[in-house]
Amino acid sequence: MQPSCLSWICRRRQAMRDYEPEKMKKITFTGIRRVMARANQLEAEGESIIHFEVGQPDFVTPKYIRDAACVSLQAGNTRYTSNYGNLALRKAISAKLEKENHIFADPESEIMVTVGGEEAMAAAVLALVDAGDEVLLTDPGYSPYDSMVKIANGIPVYVSLDESRNFNFDLQELESKITTKTKLLVLCNPSNPTGTMIDRDNLAALSEVCIRHDLLVIADEAYERVIYDGNEHVSLASLPGMFERTITIHSFSKSYSMCGFRIGYLAASKSLMQILIRCHQKMVLCATSFAQDAALAALGKESDEMNRMLDAFDQRRKVIYDTLTELKIPCNRPQAAFYVFPNVSCLGMDGDQFALRFLEENGVACVPGRDFGENAKNNVRISYAASLEDCLEGMARLKQFVEKVRAEEGEKS
Repeated sequence: MQPSCLSWICRRRQAMRDYEPEKMKKITFTGIRRVMARANQLEAEGESIIHFEVGQPDFVTPKYIRDAACVSLQAGNTRYTSNYGNLALRKAISAKLEKENHIFADPESEIMVTVGGEEAMAAAVLALVDAGDEVLLTDPGYSPYDSMVKIANGIPVYVSLDESRNFNFDLQELESKITTKTKLLVLCNPSNPTGTMIDRDNLAALSEVCIRHDLLVIADEAYERVIYDGNEHVSLASLPGMFERTITIHSFSKSYSMCGFRIGYLAASKSLMQILIRCHQKMVLCATSFAQDAALAALGKESDEMNRMLDAFDQRRKVIYDTLTELKIPCNRPQAAFYVFPNVSCLGMDGDQFALRFLEENGVACVPGRDFGENAKNNVRISYAASLEDCLEGMARLKQFVEKVRAEEGEKS
């Protein structure tokens, strides 16, 4: 049988013009995904690979949450919900925000359930940023923020975070980057990739800058519950004058190990929400109905499993941080999340070179710091969302790698 002229064989031979818009030519896959692809390729070829590249908890979602999703499906809860999300879930979120974050958000009009924290970020940026608007981003910072601003035809403006300041803002530098075109500041606290936090005093000073310059803030607080050493997480929107100008984003992915459920939420004033909800509705309509029921179950029960997860993260954190300290590789002690962000320039290489060699020579995948900003070109991000066994093995391989690299440096000198 002869293939028709519409077959894939014929179609692929047709000359096509370039349909890719200029804005998408600026968008690449994150370094995280590129490293993961290479690590998976090596693994498929039979190599033993330790995965420190992805920020996904290795724990299975707690059973009571999975059960709630199953019950919801069996009950036939597969229809659309309100664009804002199920009211019962929004009421539970409102109660949680009031109790834990000291944010007072009306469940009827100031809370929106989203398809994970990423969609919340996308909806916020696309709804609020016009072409030519300037958006302040941290360097280092989570790379999808940068991409989303570019997709919205906004202009990313980078504010450097220095290791010597524990990756906190220099407010003078921040203010120097503000112009009449500046509309938004994007803040990730606790931080991905650095694992650090901004304390109450520094947040208060930051809020004064935002109020003085009439800036909106997108506050990504996805790691709010993954906190160590008695540190306090403070929500920016809880500070005086900030709820009205802050879009607070939370996620169930990290706190409850629900990454695949793709469920998150944001809180904002009614006036801002009237803008955000229209973008969200046009993009996704609503979050998955049975995932919302699972999220409601997650909020409805304080589980020992959550505490066990946090204890496990803390144990892994100590293994990795202590090894880096022993090897005299500079690294800020992580305060939150599940990342360490060492500076590897002491080994005579930048983050790109380190990540490539460590993966190819020792089978350990981590992310070059440059993926999070030019200011972090000498860093790498190591995720300890992997198992304790993998953390121990990964650190044993790190010792071997560092010993080899330092021996090479000694031979050169």
